[in-house]
This record gives sequence, structure tokens and C-alpha cells, in this order.
Amino acid sequence: MKKALLAGFFILISHICSAPNIDFRLEIFKLRSFSESVNKKHHNSELSRFISDLGYRESGNNWLSVNQIGCFGEWQFDESTLKYLGYRTITLKKFRADPEIFPRELQLKALRTLIRVNRMHLLNYEHFIGNSINGVIITKSGMIAASHLGGAGSLQKFLKSNGSINRKDVLGTSILDYLKKFRYYDLD
Repeated sequence: MKKALLAGFFILISHICSAPNIDFRLEIFKLRSFSESVNKKHHNSELSRFISDLGYRESGNNWLSVNQIGCFGEWQFDESTLKYLGYRTITLKKFRADPEIFPRELQLKALRTLIRVNRMHLLNYEHFIGNSINGVIITKSGMIAASHLGGAGSLQKFLKSNGSINRKDVLGTSILDYLKKFRYYDLD
């Protein structure tokens, strides 16, 4: 994506520099607009890839999935998380009886809300980005995924303890596992 941005930049620069131009400011505005458009498309593409890969890791991208500990949906939501996000009427019992109460589109909306909430909880921890803990470079995408796995509080304890508090879910997946697995997405 960065190569496409650079190519577009050089094409526009060559256009600006090759012929007399009456309104240079207009050309600069077009260049900035083009750059912003490319960046937005790149960000949306990376977020979509992250969401899809997280869903695959959580449930094999099966929006009807229910795991052995009672988390459900494509992104394996716990009832308490859904209640925290405002989805008070969606329970495991109701989902098992009628999965249409929590269709994939609504699950995606809940996930996007959870990502925004976790990002807010992690604002004071962004200074860890770029650091290495137990051989894993901390990234924003890894932090968001690890927060999805164990909650923002578990990630915060991991970061503050320099990795010595590395909580695992009941299936044995740790905060460090998700920091490592999901570190390569550009979510800035």
C-alpha cells in the first residue's frame, strides 16, 4: 500500500512539475486528498483483515459458534462483555435457542464497539508500543487482540509487570500469545 502511495505521489509531483500551473495550491490540495484517501483505504483494509483473522482464531469465522466455556458468536463474546457493551438482552441461553437474536452483523457491531472501548482503556499504555517483552514487540494491534482475549485489565497487568503476569484463558491461550499472533496489523 505504501508503494501505491509513493507511486501516486510521484505521478502527481511529475504532473505538477512538468507543466506551468495556474493554481499550485489546488494541486497540493488534490495531492493531500489523494494521500488521505489512500491512507483511509489502507486503514480500513487492515482493520477488516484484523477482524477477519481474529474471528478465524476465535471461532473459525463461525458466527453460530459456542465454545466449551460459554462464549459465543464469531468473536466468542462472554455474556458479561455484552452486558458491559449495552447488549443486556443477549444471553447464551437465548442465543442457543435462537441465534438470530445476535446475527453476524450485530456481532460485528459489538466487536467494533469493544475495539473502541479497549483502545480507550489502553490510551495510557501506548508508550509500551515498540517495546519488546519476552521477545515480542508490542504493537497496537497486538494490544487490541490481547485485550479481546483477556480484557484490557489483564493486558495492563502484563505490561506493567513486564510480562511476568501473563494470564491465560481457560483454554490455555495467554496474553503473550495474542500479542505475538496479532502484532502485524497496521491499525494506527
